Amino acid sequence: MEENKKLLNLMRFWLFSTFVIVFVAVNIYAGIFANHDWLLALSKTFPIWGITAVLCVAWYFVYSAILKRRSEK
Repeated sequence: MEENKKLLNLMRFWLFSTFVIVFVAVNIYAGIFANHDWLLALSKTFPIWGITAVLCVAWYFVYSAILKRRSEK
């Protein structure tokens, strides 16, 4: 059980880091082409980082279920 908690914390760290990297990279890239209009860049990249956030949360729950099923065996 303690091992599962450590693995979930590690996964949480990497998923949050992935989201932050995608959020920053996409907004900087869009901001360059939006002539540094950051509100325009945020509004245009919302679907990308929104989908990334949803996928990160979904993968966390899938991984949690996998660990729970593995520990029951």
